[in-house]
Amino acid sequence: MNISGDTPGTDWVAYFTTQFPKDLAAMAALRDELAVRQGALNAAEAAMADRQAAADELAAAKTQADAIKKDASADSAEAKAKLASVKTREAAVSARETALDDKTAAAEADLAVRAKACDSREAGLAKLADDLAAREAKLNADTAALDARVKAFQEKVANLSV
Repeated sequence: MNISGDTPGTDWVAYFTTQFPKDLAAMAALRDELAVRQGALNAAEAAMADRQAAADELAAAKTQADAIKKDASADSAEAKAKLASVKTREAAVSARETALDDKTAAAEADLAVRAKACDSREAGLAKLADDLAAREAKLNADTAALDARVKAFQEKVANLSV
């Protein structure tokens, strides 16, 4: 405030008619610019928040991916171990199968030899049975002839003694 009064007073009518609309327009422009800047600041803050959220989600995704990789690695190791076990069992089964095939072939060959020997023995036994039957028939005929001779001899002896 001016206490000496050496400055002229303010002409408020002139101010409100000429200067005030200019000042009001400048303030409105300033207000719009502040609103734009505030919007830019809000957008920047929102972008920072979005970046932070994205970083958090990325960290969570990496953690989840690491867990999935760890589980997959464990599953892969287990599958490889099972595959190795299956291959070992398959080789053992194949070896047993080969050994069994060899044993079966040897047993079949031995059985064929034995069957041939049995057939040969059966033929020999049949021939022997025929030979024994012929000998039995001859023995029976010889026994009958001997019995007839003994009887005839006994009759002669009996006739001589009388």
